[in-house]
Amino acid sequence: MSSSALAALLSATFWEPGYDHRVELVHQRDPAERRTLAAVEVEAYAADGQRLARLPVDPRQEVLDLGAALQAAGLGETRTMVLLDARYDERVFPYRPHHYAFLHRRASATPALYYAVNAVLGGVPDRIGAVGINNFESYLFRRDSFAARYSLLLGNVARFADAQAHVVTYHGEARTVRDVRLAPKAHAEIELPAERDGARLNRVELKAVFRLASYVVARKAGSGELVLFDHLFTYNR
Repeated sequence: MSSSALAALLSATFWEPGYDHRVELVHQRDPAERRTLAAVEVEAYAADGQRLARLPVDPRQEVLDLGAALQAAGLGETRTMVLLDARYDERVFPYRPHHYAFLHRRASATPALYYAVNAVLGGVPDRIGAVGINNFESYLFRRDSFAARYSLLLGNVARFADAQAHVVTYHGEARTVRDVRLAPKAHAEIELPAERDGARLNRVELKAVFRLASYVVARKAGSGELVLFDHLFTYNR
């Protein structure tokens, strides 16, 4: 079968030193038949967009030990954006084969975090005629407060185009807008103040011309250990 006959799924996540991080390449929904991807390419990128490595991955395997793969490639000292370019036969997968993952800080008593890997839509705006903000994502925070530092992990998965995004935070009725610009394949952690003028953070919105890799995270105030790692929710506008 030619590669043009295969469907594609580009997903993105972030790996940090000190964490076990395993990605389920195929979330099996049919216990009677084990399904496998036709192909998968995994690449790692530094914060400035430099490609650090292309990781060899057997598409027949179900779980990728991301930390071990990065360390085997000589990486693992700083946060890394990881792109998973999966190809699959729609006759084999009647559904889109979403990736799932869990991460856990080594030697920590804190429970592991299980999450759905962010399915991203890269693209060059000029080629598709997009001229306005047309991708909108949002995340609502729980009302109960706890000692944590919130932030947004944000990455530009496009090959050629810079990404300009608006990060909007809400503290009570107060609305604050921050503009963020990322070069191709670059990524950054954007601080989300947990409190402003006595009001708790209750919502964050992300607006961009095309889909970005985006996760809301929370870290323990003292140790910095991750206690939240979750994708935003997309709305069509």
